[in-house]
Amino acid sequence: MKKDYLNYLISLETSGIKLGLERTEDLMEACGSPHKGLNCIQIVGTNGKGSTSAILSNILKSASYKVGLYTSPHLANINERIRINGKSISDNKIIEFIKCFKDDINSLKVSFFEAMTAMALWYFKNENVDIAVLETGLGGRLDSVTICNPQLLVITRISYDHQHILGDTIEKIAFEKAGAIKNNTPCVSYPQTKKVKKVLEKKVKSTNSSIKYIRKRNNQIGLNGEHQALNASLAIEAVKNLKNFIITEQSIQKGLQTISWPGRIQKINTKPNIFFDVAHNEESFLVLCEFIQKQNVNGKKVLMIGLQQNKDLGGAIFNITDSFDEIIVTETGIRNFFPAEKLNKLLNTKKTHVISNPCKAAEFIKNLGKEDCGVIAGSHYFGPVITNEFKISFDNI
Repeated sequence: MKKDYLNYLISLETSGIKLGLERTEDLMEACGSPHKGLNCIQIVGTNGKGSTSAILSNILKSASYKVGLYTSPHLANINERIRINGKSISDNKIIEFIKCFKDDINSLKVSFFEAMTAMALWYFKNENVDIAVLETGLGGRLDSVTICNPQLLVITRISYDHQHILGDTIEKIAFEKAGAIKNNTPCVSYPQTKKVKKVLEKKVKSTNSSIKYIRKRNNQIGLNGEHQALNASLAIEAVKNLKNFIITEQSIQKGLQTISWPGRIQKINTKPNIFFDVAHNEESFLVLCEFIQKQNVNGKKVLMIGLQQNKDLGGAIFNITDSFDEIIVTETGIRNFFPAEKLNKLLNTKKTHVISNPCKAAEFIKNLGKEDCGVIAGSHYFGPVITNEFKISFDNI
């Protein structure tokens, strides 16, 4: 019976993406409007949303607050999307939500993400969290998370991704992200390009809000990649702009040093060293390649890569082929996956060979020589494969 309820929730994914707040508003009302009065911070942007949300959550947790964290997508289990102080929501709580609101979910024809957002807010409100950190799913203006009234909006780097939905120019993408800015809402932002700044500041002015762009601090953080120091700077600035919260420097440093965030250049094996990264667009792959190029590897560097449709590697293709000695091209096998043979042609290098089955591709990476370095990248959907092959759980952080 438990499996039936969870399968029902997962089945909602077949309805695809539905932009707009109307269905979310109706479902929230059916759930008792848990978003009203919920103390929260909303995170919008392109890359770094999940990491910044996790860092921010861990700093608040280190300051002894009860913190809800809502992120997407998940790696292996949908429970990972909804956490309190790092612990994933239980199956029983998910079943309780479905039992209570299944009729409303069906009659309103809400999407999977809309149902998950409602469940996260319902759970956080019922569990009396001190504050919730909410990662926006897609865009901002029409994303269901934007139904909330955050006391602070955090904006990560805005760049190209989901162009088929958000628009084909950086201005159009920034407009959708800026749509999350509410009246009189302070904003803390990653350093943006001039084009993005222009869009953000126009929205800030029209909503009588404010925006502050952060500078990189020399942060020591327990995550791989130099980009995480900037994500940490953003999280630090965010907590310093919160009202009615006492966050000491000691809590900040503890939060940075004890952070765990799976799938972000995460080391999942030693001898050989193997890393898992959910990089799936040009900018995130450039960051990954920069990290790999700085690793001292006595053997060869091998990449296992698979993508979903509508993901654009752009100018990162050269960096990918230049950073690795060997590339295993595979596919996730999950809906809307990018076929391995098609990806192989896109990479267009003699360094590749195709292993379409991701389980066999992961097994190949695991059996590299002890002096080699392996990387599995391209999609969150590799989570179940990694859980199975490397016996790693992503449930608690």
